[in-house]
Amino acid sequence: MLFSNITNINGTNKKKIVLLPHNNPDGDALGSSLALLFYFRKLKHNVDLISPTEYSESFQWLPGSENILVFSEKTQSLIKKKIVNSDYVFFIDFNNLSRINNPYIIDFLLYSKAKKILIDHHPFPFFFDFMFSDPTVAATSILVFRFISNMNNLDKIDKEIATCLYVGLMTDTGFFRFPSVTSETHFIAGKLIDKGIDINFIYDHLQEKYNENRLKLLSKALKKLKIIKKYRTAYTSIKASDVNFYSYKQGDTEGIITYGLSIKNIVFSVFFFEEKEKYPIKISFRSKGNFDVNMFARKHFGGGGHSNAAGGISEKSLSESIEYFLNIIPYYYKNLMFSI
Repeated sequence: MLFSNITNINGTNKKKIVLLPHNNPDGDALGSSLALLFYFRKLKHNVDLISPTEYSESFQWLPGSENILVFSEKTQSLIKKKIVNSDYVFFIDFNNLSRINNPYIIDFLLYSKAKKILIDHHPFPFFFDFMFSDPTVAATSILVFRFISNMNNLDKIDKEIATCLYVGLMTDTGFFRFPSVTSETHFIAGKLIDKGIDINFIYDHLQEKYNENRLKLLSKALKKLKIIKKYRTAYTSIKASDVNFYSYKQGDTEGIITYGLSIKNIVFSVFFFEEKEKYPIKISFRSKGNFDVNMFARKHFGGGGHSNAAGGISEKSLSESIEYFLNIIPYYYKNLMFSI
């Protein structure tokens, strides 16, 4: 973990700070970003939180979510101004510009002379001006907690900040079930609970809330679920016509991939998502045990993530992407058979 001295952020001079999570931000990206938003505002800095894309409505209850500036045609000019004129840009919960998936924002970042600061827990980070990176931790929220602690400002963590960080912990650890959970994870969770957060409220709002169309999309995916017993693998897909027919909203496909992994003896689950016609196919990978989907995604689908959870894309059609995947799987026979 490399973290150079940026104590002037902790000083009395006001700075212009932009917080930037990855596209389609999840609970950890949003929770970490919102926690930093509240924290830096307590230090009297000018702070903006910019999301490259819309995010799931299941996170719209988060404290401070009304402050998120979502990129659109209407906000493009404003976002350009804020990024170009900023003193610092924080890259939160991602370490590769490709995860922004927005060419306009990438251009603004390349043009900006702001210091680029990474706070992230994914492996193989690209170079930034300052890095606060540790791929061994369960969530970026842990690194945000450490960041605030290193600034000797843990007393500034209030109920709102604690709620945001706790959401990051819960969502990126599968409600504290994943192997990445350590004693530090629970130690930080305890510290956040001491701030008076409402655990029952948070848990209730993070539970799956299925609207009718989301449930129908899930039904479609489950009907297409295929199991390859020989390779302990399950996969399914959603095509663009399904999305259009069921009025897809951001986040409606969340959780689909976990159904394959819940099947007995399955250690590898894959979900192919064709959101739009002629659009790169989005692919999600999940695994159990020591089958490394991060390396699998990097090698074959230009993606990455964690050893048991990763994502990628394919420029091929949906059927061609699945066929390509099926042709690859036999080469991982031993890895899959002896994974646990």
